[in-house]
Amino acid sequence: MTHPKVSFPMSKPATAPARPVRATPRQAPTRQTPLARAKKHDDAPTRKFEMPFEGKNIRIILLGVLVVGLGYLIMWQSPTMSWTALTLSPIILIIGYCVIIPYGILAGVRSKASRVAMEESSANGAA
Repeated sequence: MTHPKVSFPMSKPATAPARPVRATPRQAPTRQTPLARAKKHDDAPTRKFEMPFEGKNIRIILLGVLVVGLGYLIMWQSPTMSWTALTLSPIILIIGYCVIIPYGILAGVRSKASRVAMEESSANGAA
């Protein structure tokens, strides 16, 4: 049993239309800034390197890591379907991950930013 060949009036033509030709050839993109760092001028003022975290920040972050470790320890020690494994330890983990560690990262940001702004404004006026 053979099926007759059916042609649909809305079907696409068998050959694809030719692509339009560009009037001008495409240019390769040029890089505006070089990949290597620009050489510093000898007369340009340099800023002293400062650690991103102070001792206070590191202590708060370590406290957060200890709280997270305590949460995992409670989860590991308690029975699988107990209240401590399903409720208490996740609350402790959320407090460690979402409260204490971010606070340790962000503690003192405002005071440091204002101190740097004051130093830069006084250095600009001295020249």
